[in-house]
Amino acid sequence: MSTRNEYEYTDLNGKPALIQEIVQLEQKLKQETGQPVTLIAFSPADSSLATSTGRAGLNE
Repeated sequence: MSTRNEYEYTDLNGKPALIQEIVQLEQKLKQETGQPVTLIAFSPADSSLATSTGRAGLNE
């Protein structure tokens, strides 16, 4: 089970192309689901906690 302290915001400063991709995916998800979606970039605070896919415990 994950806790908030295990993750931190991913630093996307200086990476406008990545931010634009996130915004585009949010728009696509809203279009497909009819609901607003906000994606938040988190990374494990301890890199040893990363899953093989890099997803924040979603595969557990």
